[in-house]
Amino acid sequence: MRIIPKSELRGEIGSDIYFGGMVDETSAGLNPARYVAGLALAARRAGAGLHDYTRVTSIEPETSNGARRFRVHTSKGPVTTREVLLASGAYTTEATPALRKKIIPIGSYIIATEILPAALARELSPRNRMIYDSKHFLHYYRLTPDNRVLFGGRAAFFPETESTVRQSAEILRRGMISVYPQLRDIKVEFVWGGTLDFTLDVMPHAGKIDGMYFAAGFAGHGVAAATWFGEKLTGLVCGDPNDIPFVGLKFPAAPLGLRSGNTWALPLAGAWYKILDFLT
Repeated sequence: MRIIPKSELRGEIGSDIYFGGMVDETSAGLNPARYVAGLALAARRAGAGLHDYTRVTSIEPETSNGARRFRVHTSKGPVTTREVLLASGAYTTEATPALRKKIIPIGSYIIATEILPAALARELSPRNRMIYDSKHFLHYYRLTPDNRVLFGGRAAFFPETESTVRQSAEILRRGMISVYPQLRDIKVEFVWGGTLDFTLDVMPHAGKIDGMYFAAGFAGHGVAAATWFGEKLTGLVCGDPNDIPFVGLKFPAAPLGLRSGNTWALPLAGAWYKILDFLT
């Protein structure tokens, strides 16, 4: 990695609001939707059964002939299995209450502009980088192959709903214009959102909870981290030695107003981080 002083930032980004930058030449970007579709295809080719639109409603431990099993009740019927791996992240439900109370769900949102003229796109990002800033209410953005700007961030701490997605679109548009005033008259054509799984200590955690394997708390870094944790947990299920350093971390529960399913305090947390951004 190398530091870029403010005097040289224009070679990296068409904005003057930053004090400096850091470039990591070994990093890259990918389309996460295409990536997860590719993972699903690879799993199916390896013999896995995939059952989407099938909500797990409850999980009950049971013993059969002295062997421990789990009875997993779903919206399409029950399944009995030897092991359960919880990969529900921010969407952890009351089906696994011990994990749910440790997850803090925070919304993350993205807008996409109309297609930009090629010269304007090059001005905004001369080297076509994946860009993000260092705020608590951070922004992250990039150009798409067809020269739109994708601009995302923690516009609202609430989990995503149709209402918060629409509200966040205008918040993000104002943020985008603060970075790129030259986009003031550019239309926003798309907006979407999702929910990220934070933990109280802002660290990922893994191991077993109520006898089930889990990994959670990726805080927006799940594309890389969840892939790694998935491989390591699969090894544990298959009998490999446990060399996951995050397993030994104490996993604190979230305060009542922040935990999944009871998030009335999230706006207060968001206001606190906005104050920290202002002060720093």
